[in-house]
Amino acid sequence: MSGEEAPCLEEELSTLAIENVEEYFELDSCLKWCEENDFKNVALQFPDHLLAYSTRVYNTLSTTTTQTHILADTNYGSCCVDEVAAQRLSTQAIIHFGHSCNSRVLSLPTLFIFGKEPIDVNNMVDCFKQTYTQSDNVLVVFDPVYYHAGTLFKHELRCYPNICITKYSREQNTSNSSDDSTVDMSADEEYAIFYVGAESLALTNCILNNGSRKVWSYDPTTMECRQESKRVNKMLIKRFSNIEKIKSCKIIGILIGTLGIKNFREVIDRMKRVIKAADKKFYIVSIGKPNPPKLANFAEIGAFVMVGCPENSLLDCKEFYQPIVTPYELEIACVDRPWEIDYISDCSTLLDSNYIDIPSQDINPDNINDKAIE
Repeated sequence: MSGEEAPCLEEELSTLAIENVEEYFELDSCLKWCEENDFKNVALQFPDHLLAYSTRVYNTLSTTTTQTHILADTNYGSCCVDEVAAQRLSTQAIIHFGHSCNSRVLSLPTLFIFGKEPIDVNNMVDCFKQTYTQSDNVLVVFDPVYYHAGTLFKHELRCYPNICITKYSREQNTSNSSDDSTVDMSADEEYAIFYVGAESLALTNCILNNGSRKVWSYDPTTMECRQESKRVNKMLIKRFSNIEKIKSCKIIGILIGTLGIKNFREVIDRMKRVIKAADKKFYIVSIGKPNPPKLANFAEIGAFVMVGCPENSLLDCKEFYQPIVTPYELEIACVDRPWEIDYISDCSTLLDSNYIDIPSQDINPDNINDKAIE
């Protein structure tokens, strides 16, 4: 694309997709956040579909006191904060734009700007009323890009007293940051899930993590509402099949899918112990975003375990030559971990001391192949 064509494309996209860039990207909030925390050097991380607006955001946020840098083409999933790329620029903080998995960031102060995708709240409310009664306990899970509609949605359903909305952390590693995303429902309560968002890995993650509950989804782009029970069965069959394949593998690749999530090193160490406890060998593989041609180069590796965020760990393996499982599935295959009704996609949860301990005795030292492949 020539330099003359690029501005035309950006102008066309901004007209058709995002009418008010300042409001969509909450630029006033970004400027205020930088000023309050006295950040002089800030990284701006964009997913691919929002890159056309990056220069306009950059020009607004670059002031006489703050220098900004645009991060694009992240090493791993765009839903995760690319802290490694930001550190190469010696930045003090990151502003992450677009959809986020809301995983815990290692150390850099981070502001999440999810964006404000258009949504017809009245239509969403009508679909909700057709699905639930006023006595139902319902947890509403918004895709972060639609989270801005939560307040109005709850106001329109004020006659439904048993509704809770998942809260997302907007800041991390600052004095004003909250902990993780929170859910105002007890794990022991019986409640249904109403997911608001398009079909995505985030929805898949929500469905698997709530296997014991009825999940309905509302897609704002199509204005359709549907129950997701049929999808659960198909997904679980595929996941079980990969677990069985792992059991017969002699060499397993630990696939690094993140470098910026808190506790990812501890999860990798745990995966080493799991594999060695099953008397198997392992390689540590770091290749950025995985694809079939990349992984096909490792013919001696029979399967991979992806250590990443909850969304990027759930890869569809149909195009890959080797199965790719999550850390939770690896433990089921290698150390007889019981299958939970509610799937565990957040690998950091496996570090909880309340869960199964990994046996460390009788490990064959010949199986230790602690070598990273990049």
